[in-house]
Amino acid sequence: MREYYSDSQVTLYHGDCRDVLPTLPTVDHVITDPPYEAEAHTNARRSTNSEHKVIPLVIEFAAITEEMREYLSMESARLASGWVLVFCQSEAIGLWRAALERAGCQWRRGQAWVKPDSAPQFTGDRPGIGFEAIATAWAGDGKSKWNGGGKRGVYEHCVNNFGRLTNGRPHPTMKPEPLMVELVTLFTNAGETILDPFAGSGTTLAAAKRLGRKAIGIELDERYCEIAARRLSQGTLAEMFQ
Repeated sequence: MREYYSDSQVTLYHGDCRDVLPTLPTVDHVITDPPYEAEAHTNARRSTNSEHKVIPLVIEFAAITEEMREYLSMESARLASGWVLVFCQSEAIGLWRAALERAGCQWRRGQAWVKPDSAPQFTGDRPGIGFEAIATAWAGDGKSKWNGGGKRGVYEHCVNNFGRLTNGRPHPTMKPEPLMVELVTLFTNAGETILDPFAGSGTTLAAAKRLGRKAIGIELDERYCEIAARRLSQGTLAEMFQ
């Protein structure tokens, strides 16, 4: 592992989270998007871009394993004193709840990111997937607290919200920055530290920096470390790819 990028708010490590997490100090929250289940990593996956063209969606990294799910849950519970938010497919929400509770977290809710521009079911033999789940647990003591009051845990953001990027995303499972800005705003406060053990192209880190939070990211693939570092040092994603 090595420190790939650092400024006054954000530190990004290039390496395996299993090597980096044991070396980290405690944080306030964990917000992360780990690999999904094996069924989400097939070669037949297709998506649409901002021009509504069908494009292949190749996921080169391996699917989540039960060992990694348990490890991430245990480390999140150990390191965080507040929220743990984990993106997952809807079929896995129960698996994440069980793992987070075994780790000592208090389960709070299964939330949903609704995708108005998500791809249809191209085979036509079943409904398309219009949302992704967010496993939501509290790692701190006492009663959980957030900035949303009675707001519902449903967030509607287009998948292809990347400004001038029209030929696909820099990362195959990249989340739109407006979604991450909303989650960071609702679940964290200025000055707090957010940990993302699967940083990808750095969307959570960029949202944290924009909103005056601190962040620690870990990413295994150096290609995505480079994209994240450029985002954090140069500005918005759209500006980078002009």
